[in-house]
Amino acid sequence: MDPTTTPPSRFYVKDYSEKFGAVEYVVFSSVLVASAGIGVYYGWIGRKKAQTNDEFLTAGKSMPILPVALSLICSFVSAITILGNPPEVYYYGTQYLLIATGFIPITLALAYIYVPVFFRLQLTSAYEYFELRFNRANRMVMSVISVIYLILLMSVWVYAPSLALSQVAGINTYLSTGLTFVVCIFYSSLGGLKAVLWTDALQATLMLVSLAAVVGKGITDVGGIGEVWDIAERNNRVEFFNFDPDPRVRHSFWTGTVGGYLMWIPLYAATQSQIQRYLSVPTLQKARLTLFINMIGLILIIVLCFLAGLVIYAKYHMCDPIKTNAVETSDQLLPLFVMETLGDYPGLPGIFVAGITGASLSSVSSALNALSAIITEDYVKKWRPNYKDAQLARISKIVSVVGGILSFAFVFVAELMGDIFPIALTMVGMFLGPTLGLFTLGMVFPWANAWGSLAGLISGIVLVLTISAGSIIDSDSIPDQKLPVSTEGCPFYNETDHIIYPKADVFSSTSWKDAEYSPWVKIISLAPTWYPGLGQLSTIFFGLIFSMVFLRFQNVKPVKREYLNTSILRLYEWGLPSYWIKGWVEPLELNLKENAVESDNNIRV
Repeated sequence: MDPTTTPPSRFYVKDYSEKFGAVEYVVFSSVLVASAGIGVYYGWIGRKKAQTNDEFLTAGKSMPILPVALSLICSFVSAITILGNPPEVYYYGTQYLLIATGFIPITLALAYIYVPVFFRLQLTSAYEYFELRFNRANRMVMSVISVIYLILLMSVWVYAPSLALSQVAGINTYLSTGLTFVVCIFYSSLGGLKAVLWTDALQATLMLVSLAAVVGKGITDVGGIGEVWDIAERNNRVEFFNFDPDPRVRHSFWTGTVGGYLMWIPLYAATQSQIQRYLSVPTLQKARLTLFINMIGLILIIVLCFLAGLVIYAKYHMCDPIKTNAVETSDQLLPLFVMETLGDYPGLPGIFVAGITGASLSSVSSALNALSAIITEDYVKKWRPNYKDAQLARISKIVSVVGGILSFAFVFVAELMGDIFPIALTMVGMFLGPTLGLFTLGMVFPWANAWGSLAGLISGIVLVLTISAGSIIDSDSIPDQKLPVSTEGCPFYNETDHIIYPKADVFSSTSWKDAEYSPWVKIISLAPTWYPGLGQLSTIFFGLIFSMVFLRFQNVKPVKREYLNTSILRLYEWGLPSYWIKGWVEPLELNLKENAVESDNNIRV
């Protein structure tokens, strides 16, 4: 029989674990040892006196700009970002790059709307703001949500890259997750935020260098950036101005610009870990400078992920690794590409693995420190107000250890999840989107009241949870928007080990939009990029509606000026009737007497 037609055929999957040798393990181990060493230094050697709780949680508010900026970059630019973003370009094209444009308005919003309020109040727990602005119920609800979110997301941050690396480098999944948690718990609980920030600086540098090395070598191997671009263009991957307003479209101009802004800003304006970083520098001006440096770093990482996706597509555009079962999920495309491209260069795969591990370490250590701040400030201080500072510092360290152990236990739940990128967006949308909505209600809308805002928060969470859960349960009904991939150039083997090549792929010319969908499927087909924005906007919308409803049943006191953004309040005072403002906001004279509020531009610790 003709060998080209003999079934069955198979694709030989190469085993790259042998290429991950002693040199790679030395490089990988060096990152773990260096991270632990920084914790030892700031926990024991570099300390001149006993570590206070304030030093442990906020680094004494005396950190230099650069390590804080680097820490901001890598705290939420986790291994999920590095592994999950290149496949977006691989499967959906160049439209993804427009997400980077959102970092400019994000930085401006942070620098001039949110951070000034946080800096003025100097709260160790960000969620204390909700008690000051609204009531204790809002603070406790948000605190519980944050604890759940951090514990769940830490397990995903660590498990997903460990699984990807195990598939292509042969590193045992549970060994790598266990080591990551042990090292994170060690230096986070020992050295506090200062150790976390300096370790993040090391890991951010390593992450950028490893990603740049992979992209640079990949571009060279393919034949230059021109060839990479030509391959993408020939296969209809190049598109930047798809103005389709349909929110189901995974990547469009609107998804990239507006959706990208709404997706990323909760990570920087609504998380305890990032707010701690803003308060670790001595002045508001320095906090703003760290944000602008962070913006440059974020744009650089998105561009590198974009290029990585194009390079991976250029290499595999004729032989898709998932269709041939070379890898199981899209998260493993980048590690496979690294082993095939850099596997023959001792040390380089180790640098990549170290970069991915560093990204996990930075995210988890930031979360552990934030968890300590939330539990200590929101619960322990309330239950034991007479505890001394040294006792609180010890409790913060214990919380860091226990939180890490709990999160490691949830790794076994993370095993049941699919691709990591949509899961991460679901968590951000369900938890952080509504959280930022509540912060925005408090800082921007003086007429928003406690119970109305809490009802808005719950409504936002329920709405995102309903849509995201529906998309998971009924995933088979969601339209597949992936651009076509080919196996036309794959060397398959028949049962007599003759090389055969499949016939040319035939792709359907029918668009996913041509199909008929039920109203329910249309709703749950919302692009995951919009989840955080849906959480924010629905919380604000319902919060304002319910505030008007509850206003009929309760007497609402005027809001103190320091709980609001000063610039927006001035706009209200300029454009709205004075009797409205008097009903919403305490008079300036009374506020000055009670709080001696300083102007935003002259805040000092």
